Amino acid sequence: MPTPTGEIRDLTIPWLFQGLRASNKTGTAVFEQDILAKKVYFGNGDILFASSNRDDERLGEFLLKQGRITQAQFDTASATVIRTKKKLGAVLFEAGILSPKDLVTQVKLQVKHIILDLFSWRDGRYRFEEGKPAGDEVIPLQMSTGSLILEGIQGLDWQIIRKGIPPLKTFLRPVLDPSLIFQDAQLSADQRSILALVNGARTIEQLCSLSGIGDFNALKAVYLLLALKMAEVGELKSAAEQRFVHDAVAEAARGAGSAAASPQPPVTKTMILEAFSALKRQDHFEVLGVVRTASPQELKKAYFRLAKMYHPDRHFEPEMADMKETLEAIFYRIHEAYETLTSDERRKEYEQKKETEQTRAAYEEKRADEYVENYAEKMGRAATYFNAGMKEFKAGNFWGAADSFAWATRLDPVKAPYFYYYALSLMRIPRRRHEAEENLRKAIEIDPLKTEYHLDLGNLYLKGGLKAKAMEAFEGGLRANPYAENIIAAIKAAGGDVPKQGGPEGGKLFDKIFKDKK
Repeated sequence: MPTPTGEIRDLTIPWLFQGLRASNKTGTAVFEQDILAKKVYFGNGDILFASSNRDDERLGEFLLKQGRITQAQFDTASATVIRTKKKLGAVLFEAGILSPKDLVTQVKLQVKHIILDLFSWRDGRYRFEEGKPAGDEVIPLQMSTGSLILEGIQGLDWQIIRKGIPPLKTFLRPVLDPSLIFQDAQLSADQRSILALVNGARTIEQLCSLSGIGDFNALKAVYLLLALKMAEVGELKSAAEQRFVHDAVAEAARGAGSAAASPQPPVTKTMILEAFSALKRQDHFEVLGVVRTASPQELKKAYFRLAKMYHPDRHFEPEMADMKETLEAIFYRIHEAYETLTSDERRKEYEQKKETEQTRAAYEEKRADEYVENYAEKMGRAATYFNAGMKEFKAGNFWGAADSFAWATRLDPVKAPYFYYYALSLMRIPRRRHEAEENLRKAIEIDPLKTEYHLDLGNLYLKGGLKAKAMEAFEGGLRANPYAENIIAAIKAAGGDVPKQGGPEGGKLFDKIFKDKK
């Protein structure tokens, strides 16, 4: 990723944006040129919003230039803004000039215009300020970084493009990161043809020669692929890498054209949540939806289909705003399953480990039933396991702690702390969040007055992108203790409203647009 501050003439802005995306950065990219200043806001790598101090890029002037409002409407609305201190969007909505849907659409177009204009800047300074932007500054309009870069590059002149292209003798290879290969970017036929030629064994000069689309178009396509990070400088060495990228790039080149040319089944929020919930009980074959005798080609076909369905960059619909972490978990679980099952060595290790775990679980269950004869003894042994688990937990050995706490819950299933600390251990182990949720719920069921149980359950949901369920968990904690400051602080930090009589209400996209100025 480029340095967090510097001169724009030394920077390729699309590459900065993709670097921030790949690093899951949250913060504000600030660009200044003389008296002009623009800000692009990022949340976990996604572009959320943009602002500008240019008069013609303010919302009112933008709507006027787009013909969405008349000069008379603009003048009247501006006077109302000055008199009432309300935001222009609220005034236009209340006057019946724009509907909420029209307003959101126009704000997105305004933000896109601000960002795309940046791509043509040749001088000035930039800096990236990490940290969550102030709530009053940002209207979260999450957009595909790849799509914005693709659109912005179309109008760039040759000097800017040439600056970002490495020497012509440089070898280019496709990236091995599937999240970049399958990102949402509608490539043209020329761009897809260059992508299909990139194999790690050809230079940029050879790509131009083989493409048949002319040097200018070929170099422009190379610039785009580098900006999107679908290609990178370097050669492919191992046969496994070559096989993977050959198939993945061929699939991406086919699927990166028009939506009509590569139709995808609709993916709903319910489908995403169900797929996420199923991960904990599925093995690698079940994750990919294939039988154990599936051929390598069938594994690839299943992998590519699912990777495109659940790619986080393909779901920026308003109802998917809280689904990013959930989609990422599904996406990388799919990739892990594919990588394991297509490697002879890793697949053999995986199947041996799975068989050993099943045998050991059956043996230990039988041994526990035979060894523990009465409830008093069970409680004593449960306490021993719990104490051992606490030692492992404090030492940072969460796998060992989880094993000990699991035995404690089996032997004495009425102690809330056993389930609670079992859940805390599972939360620190990859792909065990669903089990953590179940154990936190069990702890709450046994002892509903412990607010920390509700707090940790809510925070677990937030990490999984399930804000509505997090608010339900926090609300449960407030029912147990209406004055719990830690629960109230958690609700506010998550952007929710502390409930009075009813349940918490999640914020809406329009709230920030219509919110009165302070």
